[in-house]
Amino acid sequence: MSPLPILKLPDSAADLVVKLLDFREKVKLCMSSKRSATIVERAKVKVKYIYTHMEERRSITKIFETELPGGNDHIAMFYSNMSKFLKSSEREQHREVINPIQENINHARRLLETFEVNDVRYSVCVRYKTSGTLEEYLKRVVAMDYDFIEFTGFTFWEASGNFLDTKDLSLILKTVKPEARLSIESTISLEFKHDTPFNFKSVFYLDARWVTMDVLKSIRHSGSVELDRTNFSFKDINEYIHHWVNSEEDIIRDLSIGVKRNLKFNEQELLNKLAFATCQCQYKTYHFIKAKNNENRNFTFAQVSYDTFCPYKVKIITEEPEIGLSAYIFKHLEDIEEIQKLSVVREKIEELEMKCMVVLEEETSHTEKERIRKELEIV
Repeated sequence: MSPLPILKLPDSAADLVVKLLDFREKVKLCMSSKRSATIVERAKVKVKYIYTHMEERRSITKIFETELPGGNDHIAMFYSNMSKFLKSSEREQHREVINPIQENINHARRLLETFEVNDVRYSVCVRYKTSGTLEEYLKRVVAMDYDFIEFTGFTFWEASGNFLDTKDLSLILKTVKPEARLSIESTISLEFKHDTPFNFKSVFYLDARWVTMDVLKSIRHSGSVELDRTNFSFKDINEYIHHWVNSEEDIIRDLSIGVKRNLKFNEQELLNKLAFATCQCQYKTYHFIKAKNNENRNFTFAQVSYDTFCPYKVKIITEEPEIGLSAYIFKHLEDIEEIQKLSVVREKIEELEMKCMVVLEEETSHTEKERIRKELEIV
């Protein structure tokens, strides 16, 4: 069968042909030429997201029509030195090129111009930079707009001892736009300090051992913050939860804290002196906690959760306790708080009763003993 000359067809016929193509065929047609990309663009094909990874030795762009398993996707990989065993397929394209980063940028731009993309996810490897300063490298590599950006580098299981130092990481944080979701997947110098390490829509730090309790308490964030590897214990997390309970203002909406490695799970330390209600659902354990000050805060209901069988990351989500199950649990927590207050009163009464008993035993006057007995009855 001879190929269909789609570029020679009238627009209406070409549009009908594109409509009949599957997703991967549309991607291939888009990449074949600018004119064919224009035909695909007219179809207004919606795409869930594009993920593009920039690295000197190998750069990748993935386009996903849907996030469902086995859904339509296409992958393009560009190598400076490609293995002879790699072969392209319907789903994957492998090419050896002189400049993998630039080829990948050109490929991703064509996709962005052609398809209606909901989300752009960007990844930059700062480890294998071969020439120039980090600033020059970032200007060259971060060449398109994005919704999410991650920076990958050195990892814990490598024995090299290399890490992102304060200067490099500060430069990265200045490069990223505040409205983006940011992920730093590299070891970081323990000396790292920066004015705005959490000043983004969401933040993930693979290595957060540089985060101290003072830094943790200073975070004000309306999105999500995830600290994967930290030096915090369950006792430290308990201290932070008490800080949240007693705060005069809303401080964070969504926080995940990984505990220090090799620590044995200690629920008693985690929940020490907190009023809470508990629920277990499948493989998750949930503890519900309320803030003390309701006047100047909106998000006074906290859900503290962790995996029951692997409880090494504690997640804290705060909400408004106004509707549904959260409102019911919040009322229950208020009752628990009142019961705790009554328990304190009862302890004081029992303490007073013991003092009266001691005085009663030491008293010799019958009249005074009778008076003390009557007071005890009242107590």
